[in-house]
Amino acid sequence: MFGRSPRTVFLATTASLALAAGLLTGAAAAPAPQPDDETAAAAALPALRTQGNKIVDATGAPVTLRGLSILAPEQNDVCTDCNSKPINELIDMTISGGWESKVLRLLVTEVLGKDLAAYDAQYIRPYVDYAVSKGLYVIIDLHLVRNYGDTAGAVPQAQVKQFWDYIAPRYGNNPNVLFELFNEPINPDSWATWKSYIQPVVDSIRTVSNNVILMGSPAWSTRLNGARTNPITGGNIAYVYHLYPNQGPATAANLDPKFGTAAAEIPVVLTEFGWDPVQPPHPVTGGTTSGWGLPLRQYLDARPHIGWTAWIFDNFWAPVMFDKNWNLLGGEHQGAFVRDWLAGKPATSPCNTHLARGGTVTASSVYNASSPASKAIDGSCADDGRWMSAVGDTTPTLTINLGGYKSVDQIDVYSGYRWPATVADTILVAFRVEAHTASGWVTAATVTNNTKAVVTVAAPTAQIDQVRLVITDPSNNAVDIARVYEVALH
Repeated sequence: MFGRSPRTVFLATTASLALAAGLLTGAAAAPAPQPDDETAAAAALPALRTQGNKIVDATGAPVTLRGLSILAPEQNDVCTDCNSKPINELIDMTISGGWESKVLRLLVTEVLGKDLAAYDAQYIRPYVDYAVSKGLYVIIDLHLVRNYGDTAGAVPQAQVKQFWDYIAPRYGNNPNVLFELFNEPINPDSWATWKSYIQPVVDSIRTVSNNVILMGSPAWSTRLNGARTNPITGGNIAYVYHLYPNQGPATAANLDPKFGTAAAEIPVVLTEFGWDPVQPPHPVTGGTTSGWGLPLRQYLDARPHIGWTAWIFDNFWAPVMFDKNWNLLGGEHQGAFVRDWLAGKPATSPCNTHLARGGTVTASSVYNASSPASKAIDGSCADDGRWMSAVGDTTPTLTINLGGYKSVDQIDVYSGYRWPATVADTILVAFRVEAHTASGWVTAATVTNNTKAVVTVAAPTAQIDQVRLVITDPSNNAVDIARVYEVALH
């Protein structure tokens, strides 16, 4: 990807090398397998191969790979203030509770220079075995985020080849398994140089296995276009792209030149993408569901030949899908949206589909007739879909009546100008979110010194029938009015 990846940003502060991904849990560790000791295919899936620009099964039927990434097993104790869960439990979560993932992307992180038999027995084999027993495809991903080649600090070809020369014979006859050879090679930023580096690794794998290979590319796996004219040889190869909001809008005009046009010619899988609505925006992952995730889904749903695994099913590695206590993040966060996507539910924006729609709303003032209170729950995060308070209203207040008591998990307050609030001084600076329960009004949150275009507030556990937004500091703009796109309840 362009710039530093979310993994390298975090790892620079933790002295680690990579992030983790996956979809299933592991059973008890098995002894280190011998080359002919394949996983028992209790829930074997159809073997995959490439055909034209698609991945297909043995009958030639197209297969769209869709799944999740989870924390690497050996990274599970890194976060000291997280409510950590065993990897097996996380994997179970990805296929239950509304999650319908079909693919586990299992990261292999700190493996270089290690005893491969011991590493395999502890961090790979148990989880592959368990995933297969659950009927999942498993991507074994050598999750390196490094320069490649013989320069100082780069990964020598011999180390990558050594890993796959060990792994390929042990998993190569398992129809559930795919190989992702090098997560994110960075430099040299040359397809020809990369091909000369990785082709011997592919050749060696092909002497023992014909499993589908997922092929990254230089510049954080964003240079797959090189394969259009100079593909890696060996067959059954799909090309990887990693996509984050720092690369621009999720529009056809932007994505076609990156990987969409290529995907009409060669098999393409997005093994990483994700977004995070934190403000100020993260330089790589900063984005929102309504502004980036929704158009990305619309783009990919229209191109089912492009598979994907979302990053990342975790409560720590960013962009997260859960808070640290494993509460699913909805609204403009990616968690609930990706879950519903995997389940095939309709694509909707959290800004335009929420529990306050259909309610009634009153405001202490309005800026003009074009910005009435009703626009705060009209489902539009466009600039003409905002409520704005009058000049001189020092404590603008918005009251939403839901028409009856409802169970609400979170309240999202969208504010500013030019969604997602590129004009930072128009964001609400300070406000209270109050909720009305059967026992009366309670304060859900008091927000001060705000810099976020979207503020997510946990709702009371009791059912509520009204929400009140009391704004104590409307903005830092010269025109000191409140600008609210939406108050969305989920």
